[in-house]
Amino acid sequence: AQGDQRSNILQAPRVTMFDGQQASITDNVSRPFVTSLIPVVADFAVAQQPVIVVLNEGTTLNVQATCSPDKRFVRLTLNPSFTQIDRVDTFTFEGTRTTRSNSRRTGTNILNPQGTVNDSEDDQETVVTGTTVQQPSLAQTNISTTVNVPDGGTILLGGIKRMREGRVERGVPILSKIPYVNRLFKNTAIGRETSTLMMTVTPRIIIQEEEEIKYGVNP
Repeated sequence: AQGDQRSNILQAPRVTMFDGQQASITDNVSRPFVTSLIPVVADFAVAQQPVIVVLNEGTTLNVQATCSPDKRFVRLTLNPSFTQIDRVDTFTFEGTRTTRSNSRRTGTNILNPQGTVNDSEDDQETVVTGTTVQQPSLAQTNISTTVNVPDGGTILLGGIKRMREGRVERGVPILSKIPYVNRLFKNTAIGRETSTLMMTVTPRIIIQEEEEIKYGVNP
């Protein structure tokens, strides 16, 4: 079987700033992780307090705009940052271990070594409690550039492409290891995930006097 799934996500945020001011646009998703444990000791008891760290995953754009003296060009200083959680490693620390017995009637008389008859059966169940600690790895890409763009012009930031590939093989034991014959007894699946990010920035100069005349506002 073969499938192709594509999705396009379009965002168009707008921000207004003064000449020379710096602005920031953030589109992040916050994900909490338990990264460590703090032992808490009380009277006749010991507990573990988890330490939760929140990491942001997404896109952040810092921009600073400066108009030219003739109001025809805009000098843009762009600093986009792209953060993605690559993988999460987990470690489980074993806590308490409790063994409990579950007795149930079987309806069969069993002669035990003491010579008594018992028609019940004991099932021992071990319950283990623990705490899992997560260690996330971040993949971050930063870009810094300064350009001059005419009023109403557009600058394109591209070339940011990420690709993941996974391979899974399943087959019959032993037979799937025999050369040439293994093609009949195994199944191979390959998955690829590609993401491409493109960003366009369009500056427009707003002159207060012209806007007042445009909308009929008397100064």
